[in-house]
Amino acid sequence: MRSLPRPGPRSARTRTRTRTRTTVSVALAALFAGFLTSAALPAPEAQAATLVSTTQAEATTKSGCTSFASTHAVYYCNSDATYTSHAFDKAGRYRIDVTGSSSASNAAGITVSVGGQKTATLSFSGTSWTTKQAVFDVAKAGSSEVRFTLESDNGSNDTLIDQYQLYYEGATPPPPPAPVPPTTGAFASGKYRNLFEEWDSGITDAAVKAKLDSYWASFFTSTDDTKRLYYPAGSDSEGALAYIKDTGNDDVRSEGISYGMMIAVQMDKKAEFNALWNWATTYMRHKTGPRTGYFCWEATTAGSCQDNNPATDGEEYMATALFFAGHRWGDGSGIYDYTAEANGILNTMLHKEDMNGGVVDSITNMFDRTQKMPVFVPYASSAKFSDPSYHLPAFYELWARWADGYQGQQAADRQFWREAAQTSRSYFTKATHATTGLNPDYAEFSGSPNNTGNHGDFRFDAWRTSVNWSVDHSWWAADSAAVARTDRMQSFFESQGMGAYVNQYSLSGSGLSSDRSPGLIASNGAASLAAGNPRAWKFVEALWNLEPPTGRYRYYDGLLTYMALLHASGTFRIHQPSGTTPTDPPPATGAPAAPSALTANPSGAGKITLTWADKATNESGFRVERRVGSGSWTALTTLAADARTHTDTGLTAGTAYTYRVRATNASGDSAWSAEATATATGTDTPRNRDAFAVIEAESYDSATGATTRTADGGTVVDLTGSGSRLVLNDVAFGAAGASGVKFRAATSASGVNLQVRLDNATSGPACTVYPDGNGAWHLKSNTCWPRPTGTHTVSITTTGAVSINHLTFTS
Repeated sequence: MRSLPRPGPRSARTRTRTRTRTTVSVALAALFAGFLTSAALPAPEAQAATLVSTTQAEATTKSGCTSFASTHAVYYCNSDATYTSHAFDKAGRYRIDVTGSSSASNAAGITVSVGGQKTATLSFSGTSWTTKQAVFDVAKAGSSEVRFTLESDNGSNDTLIDQYQLYYEGATPPPPPAPVPPTTGAFASGKYRNLFEEWDSGITDAAVKAKLDSYWASFFTSTDDTKRLYYPAGSDSEGALAYIKDTGNDDVRSEGISYGMMIAVQMDKKAEFNALWNWATTYMRHKTGPRTGYFCWEATTAGSCQDNNPATDGEEYMATALFFAGHRWGDGSGIYDYTAEANGILNTMLHKEDMNGGVVDSITNMFDRTQKMPVFVPYASSAKFSDPSYHLPAFYELWARWADGYQGQQAADRQFWREAAQTSRSYFTKATHATTGLNPDYAEFSGSPNNTGNHGDFRFDAWRTSVNWSVDHSWWAADSAAVARTDRMQSFFESQGMGAYVNQYSLSGSGLSSDRSPGLIASNGAASLAAGNPRAWKFVEALWNLEPPTGRYRYYDGLLTYMALLHASGTFRIHQPSGTTPTDPPPATGAPAAPSALTANPSGAGKITLTWADKATNESGFRVERRVGSGSWTALTTLAADARTHTDTGLTAGTAYTYRVRATNASGDSAWSAEATATATGTDTPRNRDAFAVIEAESYDSATGATTRTADGGTVVDLTGSGSRLVLNDVAFGAAGASGVKFRAATSASGVNLQVRLDNATSGPACTVYPDGNGAWHLKSNTCWPRPTGTHTVSITTTGAVSINHLTFTS
């Protein structure tokens, strides 16, 4: 059971994934020290197997609660076992065929060990006798114990074993050479590895395609409710609708929708992609409130959000799948303008607090701007830690090349994504155990485990992390530690038995489950993209041998397996913009230039406003420090790129404060600006602005949802939309008052209203101006009624995104 806390405004919600009854009984090669060979191998040439022996279970030795009936053994309790010794007279490949059943209709399991090492965990469904197989390789002749152990008892049934047969299948084939990870990533080389063909040259492109097509048929085109995950859901004005169903929980997850979209674009299935995206935008994307632009992570199949908070992995995969769709199929209009929609998701993830004018109702950015990491949930305390499986540096590198940037901040946003990719690569090492290579579901920004909901261990989210770093290495070859991490992790799982390792562990390697899951087997196989040890072929073989999961708990295992097959076969590819070539963006030219002309001025009771000139073109942000009197410097705040002002609040009247500012980027910090000092006052100081002079927008006293930048020959202010505003104190209109107002503004949105309100931001508008929606800078004026007279605080509000250079009132 996977529980993810998704705190909502009303109460803490729980995100659950049930995995516990998914069992794998695929025959796998295993490693037995000094007895069995250590390499996973291609299947030998077809030949008749030779029966070596048949052993009745009731003729072996029993332990624990095991009982013997006249024809079979019955295993009741965990640790029940039967065992006997067998003399293997030659080295080579052997197969064990086990005949068993359950005492009830549900599945019952048994673990098979040879020579003290686990060979496989087999599962028997129903009360009829069936035969399951496992394959192993004997390195040298000799006697060794064959043992059957019950490890998965939950009290609902008993396991019955009739007999087992040993077959000799022939000589152990020579192992393939160790895999050779690339030194140049696929983005630059255009070469995507096919691990299946590297492992076994007899696997053809046609065989790979047939396997991928079988998964598509099972999950997307089948109407069998024990197989399918893709459910058509009618249509609306935008076209067909469909969702991916979490069959274990009978609902829809943003994760599943995004994985379905990614699979569809990789398989070149545009109709299904569009139907999934249409369902997500119709039913999961918030259209009002502080979560606008985020997607609820959990919804009913009827389309009602069950938890309003988003899950970061869903948005990450949606954005990248949309970029790929735009590049593969071309952009359409509306929600099918894929590239614009992808950029909209990136902007929301990175700039939600800018859009809202800060943290509103505990809603935060989806990426921590200081840590340069995805947060677990962009809400309250859940935004204070991360999930290693949400780190997708392979995607961030693409965003660093393709992001349009939020409100003219392309350079800064692209630099952020590049730094996020670098941060994630380092984070993978911090978050993985030094011996086992396992990582927790949740982790602090430092990489140490976060045990919220017992997720400080290797559980279901954690399966995906090795795929993330391995695909990143395959595409970019920029993580020097990736191969060592994969080798360490695969060594651990190999030591647990290739056919026996379970789906949950403590980070130090203690099993926390008795179940096996194809989703983990598949992920470990795809991780071989960044492996350098021959053992990797065992994991590739295990992935190839998987079949599409069926039954209630097929959702997570099935989607992870499908994507792992796409990755390992070289079918999961970067789709680049038409006509482009794989080139890296220009490297940073070094640390940014220092800001200049820093000023500090009292701007109200307990407030000092700083302004400076931005002299850099490549900064990712600014750092502001403050000291009191001759005391030590302390960090005050970190601001986004292109910032030119900051107001320090909560200051003590009569105290002198000194400030300095520096620009920063991935290459380093600029020199500090010259210092500026001001003494805080205890009362608001009237500004006595002349309403009939030009009032520069950036001279505001306070603001919500506003950022400054250079444009239109000077400094302009961008307002994000409804709820954002500028406040100008002490605007003097005189006795005669103002008859009208004139703004120099620009907006690309139609129907935007710029409103002038007197004394508070909720009063009725005294003047309203309607800027043209063509994106060009222009002067726009209108009358004011009744005429403002005297001196007022002026609030400038808007109904949509708009940029303002300056304004003036007319007499």
